[in-house]
Amino acid sequence: MPVLVPLILMMGLTALPPGGSAGAPARSVRIGYLAPVPPATETVPIWSAFVARLAELGWVQGRNLSLELRYANGRAERLRVLADELVRLRVDLIVASGLTAVLAAKEATSTIPIVIAGASDPVGFGLVQSLAHPGANITGVSDSPGREIEGKRLELLKEVVPRLSRVALVLDSTSRRDPEPVYAAAKMLGLTLLVSPETAARDEFQRTFLALTRDNAQALYAPETPVNARHRDLIVALAAKHRLPAIYSSREFVDAGGLMSYGTSFVHLYGQAATYVDRILRGARPADLPVELPSRFELAVNLRTAATLGLTIPQSVLLRVDHVVR
Repeated sequence: MPVLVPLILMMGLTALPPGGSAGAPARSVRIGYLAPVPPATETVPIWSAFVARLAELGWVQGRNLSLELRYANGRAERLRVLADELVRLRVDLIVASGLTAVLAAKEATSTIPIVIAGASDPVGFGLVQSLAHPGANITGVSDSPGREIEGKRLELLKEVVPRLSRVALVLDSTSRRDPEPVYAAAKMLGLTLLVSPETAARDEFQRTFLALTRDNAQALYAPETPVNARHRDLIVALAAKHRLPAIYSSREFVDAGGLMSYGTSFVHLYGQAATYVDRILRGARPADLPVELPSRFELAVNLRTAATLGLTIPQSVLLRVDHVVR
């Protein structure tokens, strides 16, 4: 379901000339990148989109751009330490991926510009004063498509598993995620939601899946959280072991063997984030650049996994698919 971006949120960005900012940058810069997990093999297109867009805008690694990459390897408590490192390095700007990373960067500095590369509810979590007027040193691209996307994911799961009535929801203790929209969507669709204990460690996932199957879960929804992202391969493997059709928030899970996903196109989002980086490095103030909402979404399906589970993906779903693993 497409989400329309309010016109006021786009005005700050649409003023760019075609292809981005005009003129080659006259100085070299150092950018910090802070994320809960490093880009895995499956996520290289996301990172490539960011670096390629920066190059299009005149910022080229090894020429006038150096990148300081800091990853917490799924340990959210490490993010603040890493953010402090970037501040001590006096980077010109910090790109932060995910809510926990942006919060850590915000705590570390109130002066270095911070560009959001995906974070949920920037206003609700106090990252910015408002989407239209961020008001401080933080702006960028939120990955919050709105509450309705939770219903869309569960609808898709129900289309693929027509007799679905009990869905397991896998959360973790570090995500700061509000499950209420998922509860509301499940209720509207007549689904019983089985919420896992807050899972963090690898062995806890094993116990969680055993408990969910004992509770007669028929399918699984694992949102994109720092811990779920870190244990992506394990979650996919456990879903396969327990024969649970699953939907996820990002296509990386599908590339890893998960059944399906629906969510923000992070390849597109990272390209948008690079545009913010360019504008700020050329003198724009983060406080004056409206936070942008995601405008492109993708549905991914793994047909091999569907066949293994004995599922036939309906034509109504296949017609909407953007990315297929065969």
